[in-house]
Amino acid sequence: MEIITGTERRRRWRDEDKLRIVAEAEAPDAVFALVARRHEISRGQLWKWRGQVRRGELAPVRVEPEFIPVRVMASAALS
Repeated sequence: MEIITGTERRRRWRDEDKLRIVAEAEAPDAVFALVARRHEISRGQLWKWRGQVRRGELAPVRVEPEFIPVRVMASAALS
């Protein structure tokens, strides 16, 4: 029996974590309910995230590298 003594705040999941958990649940030998239990989320929550991934609403964040042109100049002689 679990005794709840106070209010628990909702957890905020990063998109990267959601994607990792969904990928784990979709592995060929994975049991959906066990993956949800291991991460302490409901099967319904995992199912929702899975749907978001399939609809393209939850996708990995891609960061494109930025390049800044640099010109190397010879140092001037100090007088």
